[in-house]
Amino acid sequence: MKIFTLLCLFFSIQMAHAQHGQLSGSIKDSIAHSPIPFASVALIDDSGGISDGMIADSVGNFHFSKLKKGRYHVLIKFIGYNQKKIFVDIDGKGPVRLTDIILSSTNNRLAEVKITGAVGTQKHTGDRQTYQASQYKNAIGGTALDIVKNLPAASVDVNGNISMRGDAGVIVLINGKPSFLDPVTILNQIAANDVAEVEYITSPTAQFDPDGKGGIINLKTKKNTADGLAWTVNLQGGLPSIDNYDNHDSQKRFGADISFQFKKNKLELNGSANYLRNDNAGFREGDVYTIIGDKQTFFPSKGERSFDKYNYGARLNAAYEITKEHQVNLGILASRKFQDRLADIYYTNQTIQPSTGKQISSIDYFNSNLQNKQGAFYLIDFSYQYKINEDHALQLGAIYEYADIYGSTKNANIEEDKDTIQKTINNYANPLHGLRLSVQHSWKLQDGVLLSGYQLRNDRQKGNFMYFAREKGSNTDELIPEFTGQLNANNTVHAFFSQYDRKLQRTQFSLGLRYEYYQRDVLLVNKGKEYPYSVHQLYPNFNLVHDLGKGWLWKLAAARRVQRNNNFELNPIPEREHSETLEQGDPKLLPEFTTNLETGLVKKIGGGNIFLNTYYQHTKNPIQRVNSVYADTILNRVFTNADYASRWGMEMGGEGKLLPWLKLNVGFNLYDYKISGQVLMDPETRTNNDWVYSLNAGIQADFSKDCSTGLQVNYLSEKPTVQGKDSRFITPHFNLSKGFLKGIIKAQLQWQFIELGNWGVNEQRITTSSNDFFTTTNYIYEKNVFLINLNFNFHKLNQLLKLPKSEFGEKEF
Repeated sequence: MKIFTLLCLFFSIQMAHAQHGQLSGSIKDSIAHSPIPFASVALIDDSGGISDGMIADSVGNFHFSKLKKGRYHVLIKFIGYNQKKIFVDIDGKGPVRLTDIILSSTNNRLAEVKITGAVGTQKHTGDRQTYQASQYKNAIGGTALDIVKNLPAASVDVNGNISMRGDAGVIVLINGKPSFLDPVTILNQIAANDVAEVEYITSPTAQFDPDGKGGIINLKTKKNTADGLAWTVNLQGGLPSIDNYDNHDSQKRFGADISFQFKKNKLELNGSANYLRNDNAGFREGDVYTIIGDKQTFFPSKGERSFDKYNYGARLNAAYEITKEHQVNLGILASRKFQDRLADIYYTNQTIQPSTGKQISSIDYFNSNLQNKQGAFYLIDFSYQYKINEDHALQLGAIYEYADIYGSTKNANIEEDKDTIQKTINNYANPLHGLRLSVQHSWKLQDGVLLSGYQLRNDRQKGNFMYFAREKGSNTDELIPEFTGQLNANNTVHAFFSQYDRKLQRTQFSLGLRYEYYQRDVLLVNKGKEYPYSVHQLYPNFNLVHDLGKGWLWKLAAARRVQRNNNFELNPIPEREHSETLEQGDPKLLPEFTTNLETGLVKKIGGGNIFLNTYYQHTKNPIQRVNSVYADTILNRVFTNADYASRWGMEMGGEGKLLPWLKLNVGFNLYDYKISGQVLMDPETRTNNDWVYSLNAGIQADFSKDCSTGLQVNYLSEKPTVQGKDSRFITPHFNLSKGFLKGIIKAQLQWQFIELGNWGVNEQRITTSSNDFFTTTNYIYEKNVFLINLNFNFHKLNQLLKLPKSEFGEKEF
């Protein structure tokens, strides 16, 4: 009886709901029959009152739901067109679809309209935070990495590793498209001047890969919004180094980039090319000891650690609307990256017997270490969209990627500045092939959208690693089998997902579920050993944003994510990185599985906003890079899984104007981090726990329309690791900009890594220890770097010159 009553109640509700009508239509121009976007649509009842209203979307469509029975008239208005009124009857029996509503243009023409306003530099929605790239003036002339490091939740350490909310696992997208490459490599391939917006997606929905426990960074490149051609050129040059720490070579810093956007009727093109040479002087000092039995060896060191590096590339994207229903997109990326890291280090070795304090031996020597990494990267991206009808759309996509990655490490141990007692060289080639395929279907429902699809991801690498050594008195290089081998790695992911997005009057939410089957095959060819791994996993997600009124928004999100092991972490073939260190991976590493929860408030204030987010994260199998003793003067640096890590914290920040001419952007992140687990063969569980915080803040003063100055500071506090801690890291930057010829030319002076005194700017100490070793190294990089940028906007030049053009001829043509 209870079930019958519930069924009756359910059908009563459905019948009552069915009595509400729906009304939709499309607005078009009377001559071109092209859609009129963003027209105003009002629904007026018989009494003359406004029952509902909305703005048409970007293709002129509008849709009303939950309409009561009755007679209405629809009033459509748009600037430059005659308004139109249409009468319609809603009977509640089914949806009403109006034929195309045609608007005719008026004879009135506006001579000129000047609009003055400020675009908000930050925007917050349910699953992401969006930042305008133009607010970070210190990134001009650099790469997208220089923009990302300024985001409120971001921090970049001395080695260039990116972390978001303290997590190093980050995925980078370019215009929503993924890559198989690591985030730093991708971000260094895109010129900062080519980036319009940066989205930080903290809780990605089911359509995105669940990789990256720290979330997703999506770069949106610049596009033309109106028909025509626009292009800009940027030049950069660096002044001589103030202090190069007596490095072997002088530093070179120069670059250029050019970008264009073209739009004509149904075709849209945008592209860019860039070259950047950005050397860095540096110095390192370290203190290390090892204990093997009753023998303790100390080998403190100091010397040069500098970088010579450059990258260049080109990017082209094309979109073409074949018909209203069919559209194709094609993207191509080609780039090259080169880096030499020179470490000329002086060692002072001493070995003692701890039980007696007696010195066993002592020796001084010099180690010259040159590590080269380089690669050529190619990517082609194709997608096709088919709009089946007003409610259904289909999208197909394919991305192919090839990376030719190779390099070497050369070591020479020299005694008394003349006798080479050992010389080694590591050569490797590790090309990558990657393929992604996707198909997804979009279904517009009442007040919502259901997105479902399938994605295939596969990447393959065949690495060849060779190690040669030449001892004192020998004239030949001998192959060392222990450090030589071939590694084949194959990763495949099959994914099915479904995601429902719903928009109510003041609330938007998204609910999704993703199923993945992941298979990993690692083969150590020279030893004939296979290391297979496969797993089935579900990744749910939920996002909600609610308008509380008076400029307040509340956000709530939850998601499960994964951090898969890259092939570098899985490679068990040891590499002699330099005299005191071997590097080695583990083919048995497990992926990290992470659960994220967060909630937050956003308050709009004038042209800006402030926000506060709190979050919690729990990770199983966190990957750690740890040290162990390989020999008396060599540490073995390996990857391993700890048991778990947890992080809970808060981030707050905002942006806005303190004065009409003074703008501020600030972001502060504070979290408690705990990591626990057994390390290598240690019998006891190690636990490390501490508070970590970071600060990204900038202030920009606009003295006039063409003159501004700014200061940006990035700070990262000490951070615990499973074996020790990384020290704090600070980088302040100053910029001064001046425009000429009504903004056609912009000149900027950048003062990077400001240090007036001894603040420890642009340096970081990394410390680890166990019962049989201790190591601490301070990495010090160049300070007080000066750069000059010149930007030329040729689109504005054409507008200023007002070049003659055909008026009547073009019109008749």
